[in-house]
Amino acid sequence: MAEKDTSTKTLESFPDVFADIVNGFLFNGEQVLLPEELVPADTYSQYKVDKDIHIQERDVSKIWRNSSINIALIGIENQAAPDRFMPMRVISYDGASYRNQLRKSDGKNKTGLHYPVITLVLYFGSQKWNYATDLHSCLDIPEKLKPFVSNYQMNFFDMSKLVGADTDKFRSDFKNIVDFYATANAGKEYIPSDTSLAHSQEVADFFRVFHGDETFATAYNELRRKESVSMSDLLKYYFGDKLEAGKAEARAEGKAEGLAKGEKKTVEILAGLVRDGILSVSEAAKRIGMSVDEFCKKSKLTPEN
Repeated sequence: MAEKDTSTKTLESFPDVFADIVNGFLFNGEQVLLPEELVPADTYSQYKVDKDIHIQERDVSKIWRNSSINIALIGIENQAAPDRFMPMRVISYDGASYRNQLRKSDGKNKTGLHYPVITLVLYFGSQKWNYATDLHSCLDIPEKLKPFVSNYQMNFFDMSKLVGADTDKFRSDFKNIVDFYATANAGKEYIPSDTSLAHSQEVADFFRVFHGDETFATAYNELRRKESVSMSDLLKYYFGDKLEAGKAEARAEGKAEGLAKGEKKTVEILAGLVRDGILSVSEAAKRIGMSVDEFCKKSKLTPEN
């Protein structure tokens, strides 16, 4: 998770992307938070256990400030695997932020009150999140005590639940990531955007890490000399490089055995792209010049994939 943490944190740290994530998930795409209203916030906090000082770190956090008024502290936490006790972690981060406000003399706004703390949890994992997203789900509470135990609900967003309409809620480079997940969730072929990326290296790095494929990094390195790079550019290079690798292997062998080996390699590559939601079965079959039935037989996929 460490490298995935780094790749998501780097992209989300840009003010335009951070604001876009907040507006998209919390405000249904309405431009409530502006990038220029964000200022960096400390991601570290301390807590003491048995006289030992421990450090906890948020993934990304920023202060939403209008003029000199702090409106809120907003944090983003990224998860690649289900965590039953995530609500307890979130309440720990939020509690530390409130404690820091009490300690600082400038923590209060002109009203004499402090500002709220909001945390978004973005789940990018492929494994289904089978846990509840509130504090009560983490506790064994006797029924008679339950009315007296305050609950704490996470602002939880599962990328595997995104649909096509969600794409319209986003405007930054993060829109491409939402579009990718929404398309994959619907079982459709992903059609990348031709819009130039503001943070092409970070987007390429996100896909490289989350799909375990260095080709995205190679694609960016080859394309970065261009004046602008889009998702379409990255994916075109990605497809071309992958497919030509299989064909080159077959040509190098120059024999029936080599051709069969190259075809098998190409089928494996295309099948992986289908499983990732990047291609449909019919498009994959078309790219290798096979019927859908023949491709499914050799790739062990079904037409519904």
